[in-house]
Amino acid sequence: MMHLEKSKIVYCKDSNRTGTYPNVQFTFLGFTFRPGGALSKHQRRFTGFLPAVSSEALKRMRQHVRSWRIHRRTSATLDELAQQCNTTIQGWRNYHGAFYRAAMHSLFGYIDLRLMRWTRRKYRRLRQRKRRSAEWLRKMKFTHPRLFVHWRVVGVSVG
Repeated sequence: MMHLEKSKIVYCKDSNRTGTYPNVQFTFLGFTFRPGGALSKHQRRFTGFLPAVSSEALKRMRQHVRSWRIHRRTSATLDELAQQCNTTIQGWRNYHGAFYRAAMHSLFGYIDLRLMRWTRRKYRRLRQRKRRSAEWLRKMKFTHPRLFVHWRVVGVSVG
Protein backbone atom coordinates (compact mmCIF):
# COMPACT_ATOMS: atom_id res chain seq x y z
CA MET A 1 0.00 0.00 0.00
CA MET A 2 1.39 3.39 -0.99
CA HIS A 3 1.38 6.25 1.49
CA LEU A 4 -0.22 9.21 -0.29
CA GLU A 5 1.55 11.91 1.74
CA LYS A 6 4.98 10.36 1.31
CA SER A 7 4.63 9.42 -2.37
CA LYS A 8 4.89 11.98 -5.14
CA ILE A 9 6.19 12.32 -8.65
CA VAL A 10 9.34 14.44 -8.84
CA TYR A 11 10.83 16.02 -11.92
CA CYS A 12 14.57 15.31 -11.97
CA LYS A 13 15.66 18.67 -13.37
CA ASP A 14 19.21 18.87 -14.75
CA SER A 15 21.05 20.31 -17.76
CA ASN A 16 19.28 17.93 -20.16
CA ARG A 17 15.81 18.34 -18.60
CA THR A 18 15.03 22.06 -18.32
CA GLY A 19 11.27 22.10 -17.80
CA THR A 20 9.61 23.77 -14.83
CA TYR A 21 7.50 21.67 -12.48
CA PRO A 22 6.38 22.18 -8.87
CA ASN A 23 8.27 19.21 -7.37
CA VAL A 24 11.98 19.15 -8.25
CA GLN A 25 13.40 17.63 -5.05
CA PHE A 26 12.74 14.79 -2.62
CA THR A 27 14.21 13.48 0.62
CA PHE A 28 15.16 9.84 1.11
CA LEU A 29 17.25 8.24 3.91
CA GLY A 30 18.60 11.56 5.18
CA PHE A 31 19.53 12.86 1.72
CA THR A 32 17.75 15.51 -0.32
CA PHE A 33 18.01 14.90 -4.05
CA ARG A 34 17.80 18.21 -5.88
CA PRO A 35 19.20 20.09 -8.87
CA GLY A 36 22.58 21.62 -8.19
CA GLY A 37 25.73 22.86 -9.86
CA ALA A 38 28.46 20.38 -10.76
CA LEU A 39 31.67 20.16 -12.79
CA SER A 40 32.14 17.80 -15.73
CA LYS A 41 35.35 15.86 -16.28
CA HIS A 42 36.27 18.63 -18.77
CA GLN A 43 35.84 21.27 -15.99
CA ARG A 44 32.60 22.64 -17.46
CA ARG A 45 29.76 23.65 -15.14
CA PHE A 46 26.38 21.98 -15.56
CA THR A 47 23.23 21.32 -13.55
CA GLY A 48 22.98 17.81 -12.16
CA PHE A 49 20.38 16.09 -10.00
CA LEU A 50 22.54 15.44 -6.96
CA PRO A 51 22.04 14.15 -3.39
CA ALA A 52 23.18 16.09 -0.32
CA VAL A 53 22.49 15.82 3.39
CA SER A 54 18.92 16.95 4.10
CA SER A 55 18.12 19.96 6.25
CA GLU A 56 16.13 17.68 8.59
CA ALA A 57 19.17 15.44 9.08
CA LEU A 58 21.38 18.47 9.78
CA LYS A 59 18.85 19.68 12.34
CA ARG A 60 18.86 16.28 14.09
CA MET A 61 22.67 16.25 14.13
CA ARG A 62 22.79 19.77 15.66
CA GLN A 63 20.28 18.65 18.31
CA HIS A 64 22.50 15.65 19.07
CA VAL A 65 25.57 17.90 19.40
CA ARG A 66 23.55 20.17 21.71
CA SER A 67 22.61 17.13 23.83
CA TRP A 68 26.33 16.49 24.47
CA ARG A 69 26.33 19.70 26.56
CA ILE A 70 29.97 20.30 25.71
CA HIS A 71 29.95 23.72 27.37
CA ARG A 72 29.14 22.07 30.72
CA ARG A 73 32.16 19.72 30.63
CA THR A 74 34.71 22.21 31.89
CA SER A 75 36.59 19.56 33.85
CA ALA A 76 37.41 17.71 30.60
CA THR A 77 40.39 18.52 28.42
CA LEU A 78 40.16 19.19 24.69
CA ASP A 79 41.64 15.71 24.06
CA GLU A 80 38.92 14.07 26.16
CA LEU A 81 36.20 15.98 24.33
CA ALA A 82 37.68 14.89 21.02
CA GLN A 83 37.69 11.23 22.09
CA GLN A 84 34.05 11.47 23.15
CA CYS A 85 32.84 13.21 20.00
CA ASN A 86 35.01 11.86 17.18
CA THR A 87 33.29 8.50 16.61
CA THR A 88 29.90 10.14 16.11
CA ILE A 89 31.28 12.92 13.92
CA GLN A 90 33.18 10.37 11.82
CA GLY A 91 30.03 8.28 11.36
CA TRP A 92 28.04 11.30 10.21
CA ARG A 93 30.84 12.30 7.86
CA ASN A 94 31.10 8.82 6.38
CA TYR A 95 27.35 8.46 5.79
CA HIS A 96 26.16 11.95 4.91
CA GLY A 97 29.40 13.12 3.33
CA ALA A 98 29.43 10.31 0.78
CA PHE A 99 28.13 12.51 -2.06
CA TYR A 100 28.46 16.20 -1.23
CA ARG A 101 30.84 16.76 1.68
CA ALA A 102 30.68 20.56 1.65
CA ALA A 103 27.03 20.38 2.82
CA MET A 104 28.35 19.09 6.17
CA HIS A 105 30.54 22.18 6.77
CA SER A 106 27.71 24.06 8.48
CA LEU A 107 27.48 21.25 11.06
CA PHE A 108 31.25 21.36 11.59
CA GLY A 109 31.05 25.12 12.12
CA TYR A 110 28.29 24.54 14.69
CA ILE A 111 30.50 22.07 16.57
CA ASP A 112 33.27 24.69 16.62
CA LEU A 113 30.82 27.25 18.04
CA ARG A 114 30.00 24.82 20.86
CA LEU A 115 33.73 24.33 21.46
CA MET A 116 34.24 28.09 21.63
CA ARG A 117 31.47 28.26 24.22
CA TRP A 118 33.27 25.49 26.19
CA THR A 119 36.49 27.53 25.95
CA ARG A 120 34.83 30.61 27.39
CA ARG A 121 33.46 28.65 30.35
CA LYS A 122 36.67 26.73 31.01
CA TYR A 123 39.18 29.58 30.87
CA ARG A 124 38.32 32.59 32.97
CA ARG A 125 40.41 35.02 30.93
CA LEU A 126 38.25 34.20 27.85
CA ARG A 127 34.91 34.47 29.69
CA GLN A 128 33.63 37.61 27.91
CA ARG A 129 35.92 37.37 24.88
CA LYS A 130 34.24 35.72 21.87
CA ARG A 131 36.92 36.80 19.42
CA ARG A 132 39.74 35.62 21.70
CA SER A 133 38.04 32.27 22.25
CA ALA A 134 37.82 31.88 18.46
CA GLU A 135 41.52 32.76 18.20
CA TRP A 136 42.36 30.23 20.93
CA LEU A 137 40.42 27.50 19.12
CA ARG A 138 42.05 28.47 15.80
CA LYS A 139 45.44 28.15 17.49
CA MET A 140 44.50 24.68 18.78
CA LYS A 141 43.40 23.71 15.27
CA PHE A 142 46.72 24.88 13.91
CA THR A 143 48.85 23.09 16.53
CA HIS A 144 46.70 19.90 16.71
CA PRO A 145 45.01 19.63 13.29
CA ARG A 146 44.14 15.95 13.70
CA LEU A 147 42.49 16.22 17.12
CA PHE A 148 38.86 16.43 15.91
CA VAL A 149 37.66 14.61 12.80
CA HIS A 150 36.08 17.70 11.28
CA TRP A 151 39.32 19.67 11.74
CA ARG A 152 41.05 17.23 9.38
CA VAL A 153 38.47 17.95 6.71
CA VAL A 154 37.63 21.65 6.93
CA GLY A 155 40.98 23.13 7.91
CA VAL A 156 41.89 25.99 10.20
CA SER A 157 38.96 28.41 9.75
CA VAL A 158 37.05 29.06 13.00
CA GLY A 159 34.53 31.73 13.96
